[in-house]
Amino acid sequence: MKKYQYTEPDKNNNVITVTMNEDMIISTYWNYWKSRMEEKYGKECGLITKENCIKDWIILHWATEV
Repeated sequence: MKKYQYTEPDKNNNVITVTMNEDMIISTYWNYWKSRMEEKYGKECGLITKENCIKDWIILHWATEV
């Protein structure tokens, strides 16, 4: 299973590295992402896939594979 990392500030503005695997991305992002895509493109859109959800998450977070 692939893992991805990105950096972000914590509460004290210290830079932290966040690492997530594909299952974690789907469990935290899929419902939100899917509902947004259905609103925009309709429920029958063939582009609404878990693979595309992960790709979008990677782009959104500027994440890199580790």
